[in-house]
Amino acid sequence: MNMKFAALAALGALSLAGIAPQAAAADNGFYLGAGITQSKLKIDFEGDSGSEDDSGFKIIAGWRPLDWLAVEANYIDLGGVDEDGASIDSNALSVSGLLIAEIGIVDLYARLGMVNWNTDIALSEVGSASDDGWEPVYGAGVGVHFGSFGVRLEYEQFSSEPFDTFDADTGTITLGATWTFL
Repeated sequence: MNMKFAALAALGALSLAGIAPQAAAADNGFYLGAGITQSKLKIDFEGDSGSEDDSGFKIIAGWRPLDWLAVEANYIDLGGVDEDGASIDSNALSVSGLLIAEIGIVDLYARLGMVNWNTDIALSEVGSASDDGWEPVYGAGVGVHFGSFGVRLEYEQFSSEPFDTFDADTGTITLGATWTFL
């Protein structure tokens, strides 16, 4: 009887050991990641408005010193538009603070920071121009982590006024992955 109990206890301990890394808290420290983005640019130009969608990518670098706080920098390729002799290409570099609520292996977070956007416009008949600026960025996301590896889905929003002639609101959805280095 004791031999059966010892075998069952050993089997139970091995089962718990296999599950434990998945249920562990997220690693704190420096992390890197990348993701694919879907950006929607809403433009208002002298009373006319429209929107464009395009896909791009994001590169993520951050530091999570505490379970509930992270500081993150992102490079975001916002995609572009190329039609009828005109092309628009946009990207952004952001620095944000993340407030994180950790629930088991799930992280819910809010993002607040600043973004430096850059827009390049080329018109076949006129030429090209570039404009950039700093604006507030905010967003929210959800992540799932398995020790050092994490997967996240997030939304970010910021506004810009390229060339002081039109207002643009950019919303970006990102599906990404991160790896934390201790």
